[in-house]
Amino acid sequence: MKKYNLVSVVIPAYNAENSIEECLRAAIFQTYRNIEIIVIDDGSDDGTFVRADSFSKKDSRIQVIRQDNSGPSAARNRGIKEAKGDYIVFWDADDYPEPDLIESYVVAYDSWVGKDISFVACGMFFDNRFNKNIDDKVSILESGLGYAEGENYIMLRSSAAMMAYLKLFNFVTNKCYSLKTIKDKVIIFDEEIKIGEDLKFNLDYLDNCPGSIGMINRPLYHYVKRTDDNLSISYHKGDMEDTKAVYRRFVEWESRQLGATADSILVVKGIFITDWVSRMTSMYEALNKTDKRFKMQHTLRQELGSKEFRNMLSEVHKAHKISTLRYLCLKTTDFYMFYFFRGFYQWFKG
Repeated sequence: MKKYNLVSVVIPAYNAENSIEECLRAAIFQTYRNIEIIVIDDGSDDGTFVRADSFSKKDSRIQVIRQDNSGPSAARNRGIKEAKGDYIVFWDADDYPEPDLIESYVVAYDSWVGKDISFVACGMFFDNRFNKNIDDKVSILESGLGYAEGENYIMLRSSAAMMAYLKLFNFVTNKCYSLKTIKDKVIIFDEEIKIGEDLKFNLDYLDNCPGSIGMINRPLYHYVKRTDDNLSISYHKGDMEDTKAVYRRFVEWESRQLGATADSILVVKGIFITDWVSRMTSMYEALNKTDKRFKMQHTLRQELGSKEFRNMLSEVHKAHKISTLRYLCLKTTDFYMFYFFRGFYQWFKG
């Protein structure tokens, strides 16, 4: 292992006083010691700064930077600006890594010297601390596809579709990137969007870094659901168009990769439909009981009735990438029917 490799850890934090200590403890006790830890306090109005600052007084590798609240993308961009490492990772203050995550990244990169690797990813734990009736999950490359847990793999870039299906591609928190590439190519997080910014960053990075994808097939990063405030279903104006834009790009990007198949492109389209419908759901839940509900209902009918949506829905249904019930509900263009059966299904699951 090359000890001169400095790894920068960037942690944006906003009102994270209840989780930042767990995240920072996991950072300082990493088995790989040559790291710098950059906490960007993004305008917190709770005890986040005090708790993070107390860690920095005990460990010189930690620096805490305060800024006005500007969102996680701006905080990560500030972290990129301050970082001095050879590699960079982005963790969320609500989450935490396994102790050997960074060591595993560096060992993987060192073992692939001479290979053209873009970034290295790892498997993920999905921990649900909010609702203990929902089981925690683990996501790694599946044995049914010929992958063994604990092994490292060099993946074709077209494997992004499969990784996205397994919830391993769209995140930035389970990846280690070349900081030099990011700085030389001026790759930043898009501060104008509130949805899909991680996926957009990954596509921007890969468009500027033509190597293969390295994969550590072990779950090493804990994505923790702590409350019912799930950003994936929150509503922000513009989310629908941002979602469509980034997935249109993903579909086009996947189709250009060596080894891409009709099925891998349909996998991306299936995820596109799922996230598109999620944006409709968040709009419905946010506006259904307001004076904007009639405009909302018109917008949802337009989305469901659009040629792009209907053609893609038909494609993914024929390819068995969506259930027949879900397909039939969406095909009616009556969003309430879909929403009713969605609620019934969630109730039935408990």
